[in-house]
Amino acid sequence: MKYKHFFITLILIIISLITISPYLMIIICSFSTNAAIKGNDVFSNLSFDNFLNNFEASINQDNFLTSLFNSFVVASFSTMIGVFISSLAGYAYETYRSKTSEIMFSATVFSIYIPTASIIVPIFLIVRFLNLMNTYFAVIITSLNIPFLVFLFRQNAKGFQKEIINSARIDGANEIKIFFKLFVPYMKPVYLSAIMFSFFDAWNSVMIPVIIIQSPSKLTNSIFLNSIGNIWFSDYAVLMISLLISTLPMFIIFTIFRKYLNTSIF
Repeated sequence: MKYKHFFITLILIIISLITISPYLMIIICSFSTNAAIKGNDVFSNLSFDNFLNNFEASINQDNFLTSLFNSFVVASFSTMIGVFISSLAGYAYETYRSKTSEIMFSATVFSIYIPTASIIVPIFLIVRFLNLMNTYFAVIITSLNIPFLVFLFRQNAKGFQKEIINSARIDGANEIKIFFKLFVPYMKPVYLSAIMFSFFDAWNSVMIPVIIIQSPSKLTNSIFLNSIGNIWFSDYAVLMISLLISTLPMFIIFTIFRKYLNTSIF
């Protein structure tokens, strides 16, 4: 048993190191210089002064801080809207079961498997037809991760006992009161997990926002990083610390909410 435990631990350590190695390299490059990175000699010139210089150059980039703010706005509103609508749908799908609702739920879940690339053109045509090009509203709506969140809430709602709902109805509570007073508190860990997943998805979204946003002042952070993350970018050290700064919001949210992942039933 001791050898088995040691072997499993070793495998997990190796997998963890492989997983975090790109992120460690980003941090290390942030303390280096562009010349050292391009010269494949990153570890020879690491210093805190380089980090400060790279940090200053990063935040002074045109539209970088603006892109962070834009992403925060889009991800926040997309998360709030998506989680609220999806939780309502999850509650309704589980509480009011019927053949029709099961067909609708299956169609919703099936849409998860549709590649994003296959719906870019239809989304672009719809957004252009509605005259919503280059607007935050269009980016927020297209960033909603409704299918997955509906599935998440529906599956977790199976543990919400129907006897509680029936008792509340007998006591005169309407569906709105049952939802907010009983369902929401019971599903708190699921809400927190959904908030985390939804925020990450909206923050990292590139493929659809890039066809909607046309103004440099409205770029989201992912689009901004995508625009500078190429082989022609002149300063790789600045690019690395820009990536590091852009990861911080997700790291903070994950640190706060990660303990609730173990209490959610998937």
